[in-house]
Amino acid sequence: MPQGYIRFPDIHQDRIVFVSEDDLWLITDTGGRAERLTAAVDEISHPHFSPDGQLLAFVGQEEGPNEIYVMPALGGPAQRLTYQAADCRVLGWTPTGDEILYSSNAGQYINRFHVIYAISPDGGQPRQLPLGMANAISYGPEGGIVLGRNINEPARWKRYRGGTVGHLWCDAHGSGHFQRLLHLKGNLASPCWVGDRIYFLSDHEGIANIYSCTPQGENVRRHTNLQDFYARNLSSDGKRMVFHAGA
Repeated sequence: MPQGYIRFPDIHQDRIVFVSEDDLWLITDTGGRAERLTAAVDEISHPHFSPDGQLLAFVGQEEGPNEIYVMPALGGPAQRLTYQAADCRVLGWTPTGDEILYSSNAGQYINRFHVIYAISPDGGQPRQLPLGMANAISYGPEGGIVLGRNINEPARWKRYRGGTVGHLWCDAHGSGHFQRLLHLKGNLASPCWVGDRIYFLSDHEGIANIYSCTPQGENVRRHTNLQDFYARNLSSDGKRMVFHAGA
């Protein structure tokens, strides 16, 4: 039986959404037959469930450039939310579920510079968050935030060690003061704050695997042992995580 190439998974309780053949598909965590959710929007990526699991935000193309869309999580019409005509990616939702978080290079003088925006799933004007350059975000308890800067999939440029490697910054208690989380000799990506630890991807040991540390950047642990393919697109609902690797 032929298998599709699965990318950009996200999880909410027992449901997993992923991208294959530029469409969204829904499946349960026990497997089985996947249900196709989209057909009208092209080149879909970066889907994320709302905290209550009722909505899906994602990146898609309808008239050329990437834009942000939202739709019911069980299927239905997709609503376009942004008109910025810029590179963008959905990062998740605010903890309350009131806004979708996404990064974009709209208005930036260098294409790889992204800032984070929030927009209501009902539409309206996006607002830029005062967090500086960043293109990944995850919330923890006590108002804590972990940010990713220069984040790109480590598989995009394997074992890159140059000046634009991805790195993480953490405000452990929501004070507004961020500190560099780790100084690993690798490319870090996909931060996910789960419980009392921050999980992320890194290829500092050769192949990108899942690691974690405390919000203070201590007690680094490795959780996967992939040898052939990079772990990619780590995502979480705050309790469990999903990622993809290989074909």
